[in-house]
Amino acid sequence: MLTLFIYFVLFFSVPFANQAEYGVKYLFTFPEAPISGLPLSQPQAIAIDLEGFVYIIDTGNSRIVKFNNKGDYVFALGGFGWETEEFDRPLDITVKTGLEVFVADFNNERIERYDKKLNYISSFYSEETFSTDLGFGFPSGVDVSAQGELFICDNENNRILKLNTFGKPIVSFGDFNWGDGQLEHPAKVEISPDNLIYVSDQSANQVVVFDYFGNYVTRFGKNLLNKPKGMTWSRNKLFVADSGNDRMAVFDKNHQLIYSWGDEGSNIGAFKNPVDVAGFGELIYVLDSDNNRVQVFELIEVK
Repeated sequence: MLTLFIYFVLFFSVPFANQAEYGVKYLFTFPEAPISGLPLSQPQAIAIDLEGFVYIIDTGNSRIVKFNNKGDYVFALGGFGWETEEFDRPLDITVKTGLEVFVADFNNERIERYDKKLNYISSFYSEETFSTDLGFGFPSGVDVSAQGELFICDNENNRILKLNTFGKPIVSFGDFNWGDGQLEHPAKVEISPDNLIYVSDQSANQVVVFDYFGNYVTRFGKNLLNKPKGMTWSRNKLFVADSGNDRMAVFDKNHQLIYSWGDEGSNIGAFKNPVDVAGFGELIYVLDSDNNRVQVFELIEVK
């Protein structure tokens, strides 16, 4: 794969005292060619496993595409349908355990579970026997904790549903009974290193934080974010795909915006509807949906 390293460096001054200056260095873009005859089409999610393999939810083609961390194609799975290796508008993926892959299959109203080689294991559906506060429909986001419990963005009920390690729902939170923690339209969910639950609320233009048990903690980003979607933690900072502003926004552990980069466009370093982001070491992978590509950057910190 042709790789364009060190094309440009962007630095962003921090408007807060006693903090460093930050920047990103563009490294490369992928994929460079169609996968199995099909270019990416409106991809909606990206995740990186512990070995550095990159998984992209290629929503327009109803498939998962797997690459190595240099952007070389490895494998693809899927196609439109409802069988165990098919999808209908898949929207999210998580691979945090290193052993399993979970996919939010939106229109099929299920979470699909695979091993790291993308062999099918099982599916999680909402069942009629579940109480109304433990069902879900049209999942748009999914993440898995270090304990192996799943957190799902339930778009039908605008809330988060928590499943235990056996795939059974145990609690929901963020619906109309949650006061300041009420979600309008949850897009993605991200579990922090200290087990807080971060939810991007794309209609309220903010990120809402809950503890591991679903209790409301705080919210931030109002008047800064526009349709926030995917998130990831790297270097103790939260990177948010600020899709409506065509940029990446970076917050510190106190939820203060410390820098951002990108604007609308198709040039290197610009974005059209960035929808998700993933980190691997010093690298940040931004899923640039309307440009049907991934842009890879290296984090730089200047004291």
